[in-house]
Amino acid sequence: MKTILAGLALLFKTTLLTLLIATLIPILYFTWQMSQPLPQPEFKGLSYYQFMEWRKMATEDVIAKYIVSHPSFEYKGIGEPITACYSGVVFGGYIFLPAQALSYTFASMAGVMPDELHAVPTGVTLLNFMPKWWETFEYLFWYNEIHLDSFGGLVEFCRLQPNIPTPEEFKTMKLEHQIITRN
Repeated sequence: MKTILAGLALLFKTTLLTLLIATLIPILYFTWQMSQPLPQPEFKGLSYYQFMEWRKMATEDVIAKYIVSHPSFEYKGIGEPITACYSGVVFGGYIFLPAQALSYTFASMAGVMPDELHAVPTGVTLLNFMPKWWETFEYLFWYNEIHLDSFGGLVEFCRLQPNIPTPEEFKTMKLEHQIITRN
């Protein structure tokens, strides 16, 4: 009886360790990839993290300018205006798009071919699954941010100009933004 319990305990521990590794590897892989420059020329060499930070700073600037130019403006939404303008981008970029890219990558392994509406990768195997998943995520991110012109925004005070900076311009912009927000 002790041998059976010891065997079950070992099986349970092995299963938990496998699940932990299976969860951590994609998170660590995406975390690393998000720090690398995005390959599409529209992102001008920014990494995913830099682009998202630029987008947040640009949104804060647009809201501030809108409030100054509209003195009678009263925000009647939930939370701050930045939350209304930026929370969907964060949800999509960190939750929805990785899950959508994962489903497309799994679909490719099942033999589904890409079409006009679905960016299903091709040639996915177990050995290249993570890079193909990341490539699919990058494409979906580019498609949603650049191709669909998501800078327009439905709410007037959320509309950005798609003036994506280079990494050097981003560093300067980030320093200027930090100085302005401290004052």
